[in-house]
Amino acid sequence: VTSTNSLESYHSELKRTTSPQHGLIGACQKIVALDKKKRADSEHVAYEFRTKKISAIGIDDEILDEIHKFPFPVQQMLINEFCAVEGRIEKGKAAPGLTSLNCNCLFFHRYLLPCRHIFHENMYGTMKLLIPDVWKKFQQMFDESGFEIYIHRELVDLEVPVFKMTEAEKAMENRRLAVSELTERIRDIYWRVEERGDKKKTGAFISELKNRLEPVLNIPI
Repeated sequence: VTSTNSLESYHSELKRTTSPQHGLIGACQKIVALDKKKRADSEHVAYEFRTKKISAIGIDDEILDEIHKFPFPVQQMLINEFCAVEGRIEKGKAAPGLTSLNCNCLFFHRYLLPCRHIFHENMYGTMKLLIPDVWKKFQQMFDESGFEIYIHRELVDLEVPVFKMTEAEKAMENRRLAVSELTERIRDIYWRVEERGDKKKTGAFISELKNRLEPVLNIPI
């Protein structure tokens, strides 16, 4: 964390509540009072960070119970990812076909948390990824280190295999994930173009995509 907002706020309030007219004793009393106030504020924020629970509609009680075991800011991120599954479905995206907690998306690699793709597979795919042991593994990251896991993330081991794979199966899984990622990127770009409402550009995009894919799709198998 590089923000100095709290420190700047402290100095600003200190300047506002003290003046040379207070004298040395008066200034010390103001400083002590401000320290107590800031300490109480910090304790309140820390309490909410660990105990506050987010409210959400349309989420399975079992999943929401697990989300409530995370710090409040993490709960907010997880709820946003869960709700993003509906957007994926509306855009015609199928479950990504994940067979392990190994998603290549930016959110998963940045925050080491269940992403919309993991939620989508867990709810509508063939693989139940978020079993109790997996949730516990995610939650323990914050129990042991707090947000310091993002500073020392090289120490975090999040490998929770759903089942053991042979080297050949791992290679096949990596190829499947590569194809799935390409398909996902094509869909995302298409929807970005489509949502601009320019039929001409949308048609041009589809035509260009078709021209580039035809040689690949026509390769004899």
